[in-house]
Amino acid sequence: MKLITFEGIEGVGKSTQITLVKAWLEDRGYSVKLLREPGSTDFGEKIRELLLSNNSDISFETELLLMFAARSEMIRLHLEKPSEDFILCDRYYHASIAYQGYGRELSLDFIDSLVLGTKCPRPDLTILYDLDVQTGFKRKTNDVKDRIESSGLEFFERVRSGYITLSQSLPEVHLINADA
Repeated sequence: MKLITFEGIEGVGKSTQITLVKAWLEDRGYSVKLLREPGSTDFGEKIRELLLSNNSDISFETELLLMFAARSEMIRLHLEKPSEDFILCDRYYHASIAYQGYGRELSLDFIDSLVLGTKCPRPDLTILYDLDVQTGFKRKTNDVKDRIESSGLEFFERVRSGYITLSQSLPEVHLINADA
């Protein structure tokens, strides 16, 4: 099994690209499972609702821990004994580093300990789509922003900076300019 993860700020086109990659692989006879974070399990989808709800008044630390709770279940149910040739995941632990570490300014060491503690398998490839924040905001077509999307320009500038740092320090992370 090969694990490929897709990362980037809002509006970079991750969802479109992951769908295209899935179709391309399946056309070549590979079995493919598509996952998303948070989500991909009953438990994960409930956490997703809590995390994205504009009615949720939770701390940044709680947000981080809920992300890892959902991720832990996804790993247990989908990554520990996969039967597919490829698993494509819309966000993974790199998102927690970028969003909660850089964006929310939580401890990167603590996030690293959660990655180790939840036994997150390292992806074979992480495709990071990069785009300036203003363009990403303009591309988002839905009028109603969820709790995280409503975090503001400065937050997303920090997230983008975190992603760029990851692409420079982790060999599995490959940055692609999404400004096309």
